[in-house]
Amino acid sequence: MILIRKQHEPESLRRFRLTPGADFDGMPAAEKNELRLALIKEQGYICAYCMRRIRLDGVTRIEHYEKRTAENQLDYDNLLLCCSGGEGKVNPAEYTCDKCKQDKKLHLSPLEEADMNTIRYTSNGKIISSNEVYQKDLDEVLNLNDPNGYLIKNRKAALEVVRGYLKNHLKSGQTAEALLYKLDAFYSKPNASGELEEYVGIIRWYIEKKLKAFK
Repeated sequence: MILIRKQHEPESLRRFRLTPGADFDGMPAAEKNELRLALIKEQGYICAYCMRRIRLDGVTRIEHYEKRTAENQLDYDNLLLCCSGGEGKVNPAEYTCDKCKQDKKLHLSPLEEADMNTIRYTSNGKIISSNEVYQKDLDEVLNLNDPNGYLIKNRKAALEVVRGYLKNHLKSGQTAEALLYKLDAFYSKPNASGELEEYVGIIRWYIEKKLKAFK
């Protein structure tokens, strides 16, 4: 999970919200498609919670961070884009992200920098928080550490790519500082297609942790 910085809402959403009787379920397909596009761009084409790759031609879910009400259902600042959560592919006990969350309250927000600053990872791919309430959100509300799921394994695999790069490119007698700054610049911004690296949170955590040794 990484910090998401909300951008300007689509003009089509603003216009639709001003329509008498407008509600989320009644949003026309064209407007909903524009909404998905805006959300996926600001998230770098990764799920707001698990950081799995999402695409517009795949299954995505528009998530209301706070439980949907008549007042917030069309509030752009309350909307995120998530992956399928495993729907139709795994046992319901293994659902993740908003598919697992449903209407449960989430205290940890990817929209709050202070919340995201509590996030750490283990070398084995587990996502952890220094806040006990947030940890419960990660483990139970979002199910991001399911030992029977794929997320821990995939985060570890993403981390191993970076570790392998450092091992293969670090010359004898050279410190890793220059390579780490190079990796930091690469993983801190989207590529030419606007995509962040899948599971980028654990990669950024690892690089930042290593760079602290040189400060």
